Amino acid sequence: MYRYFSYVLFLFAAVITISAQDDGLQKSSSKPQFNRLEYNVIDKSIVKSIDKFFNQLIKKNVREGFDGILNNSVISLKREEVDNLKKQTERSIDIYGDILSFEFVSAEQVTESYIRLRYLALHSSYPMRWIFTYYRSPDKNLIVTNVKFDDLSEYFFSD
Repeated sequence: MYRYFSYVLFLFAAVITISAQDDGLQKSSSKPQFNRLEYNVIDKSIVKSIDKFFNQLIKKNVREGFDGILNNSVISLKREEVDNLKKQTERSIDIYGDILSFEFVSAEQVTESYIRLRYLALHSSYPMRWIFTYYRSPDKNLIVTNVKFDDLSEYFFSD
């Protein structure tokens, strides 16, 4: 009888525990708060780094562009991923044409140490969306922590 009662009590506790976790992990907030930044207040070394990157892509120096922007970044240690990023960039140039220019779109900052910038690469046939994330390391200064690009440039607009 005692064993049966213990078994029922265990199941009851398990059901309560499972149903209490139906909502998943606790969220810190419904939406993270970002501070939109104006172009003129962005750290000049970030702007210079991205300008240099795009100017290399315009000159069709994709590998040099990535090597430069990923300098001192842990991303550069992920050789396969970086090689894939370079190949995909070259492929996008084959599909959409040469990059002729680039434009700053927006920037947002989570803290003084974490910033994301969005750019539009102007290919001859179609614009590409680029997103760069930088981290201000206490001992290594500014480091790129993520570089993404895609052909979903229409997502810059809100419907």
